[in-house]
Amino acid sequence: MPPVDDQYALPPFDPARAAAVRAQLGLTLGQVAWAVAAYCGSPVHPGLVEAWEAGTATPGSTEVKALAAALWCSPVDLVDEPATLAQCRTVAGLTVNETAAALGLTRGQWEEAERRNRWQGTPGQTDALLRVLCPPPACFVAACGRTAQLRVLLREAATTWWPPYVGALTRIVPLDPAVLRHALERLHLAYQRWEGAAGGPPGQAARAEAHAADFLERIDLHLWHHVREAVDPARPAS
Repeated sequence: MPPVDDQYALPPFDPARAAAVRAQLGLTLGQVAWAVAAYCGSPVHPGLVEAWEAGTATPGSTEVKALAAALWCSPVDLVDEPATLAQCRTVAGLTVNETAAALGLTRGQWEEAERRNRWQGTPGQTDALLRVLCPPPACFVAACGRTAQLRVLLREAATTWWPPYVGALTRIVPLDPAVLRHALERLHLAYQRWEGAAGGPPGQAARAEAHAADFLERIDLHLWHHVREAVDPARPAS
């Protein structure tokens, strides 16, 4: 299916961000429900807004727009970070044509990039992509097809010694080396703690080995957690 110029084809709703915005405004659940109902043209119970904030119910795109209007913010303020090139474009508020022109691509080339979520631009086009769409590091790495390579390097850095891997990672992940050093050091320390516990009593050792294996299996997710921690420590946890 080709991309659609839909400004509100947004990333997944983030309950914590919605709750934080409402708390900052000092609005009650009832007040927000009333405003959402006025926008949608149908009744909305305060319990539904509470469920959205608790993550036990998920608003649709129209409801996200209504909730944003009720909270005097942009829908972008109520969603998680984009995970695909298409979501990066919609978060940036750009159409397919505007994005293609900004990156020096034809419309068809950008549509194909969105459809496959695969980026194969020139260095100059990549610089434009990073500047115009500001893709989160995890999104950019995935679109470039480098997630598997990243995991290999991260596992080696965590299980051996991390400083020599900073340079290689900066060629994959578009981040300040200082941020990567922060994240790599924490990955290394976390793994070493599990490895140290593996030398304890049999029961404890088995649990530690299982935790260490799970840690290595999901090590790229742990990297992004530490990157967000370093880049935006004030953002509510999802």
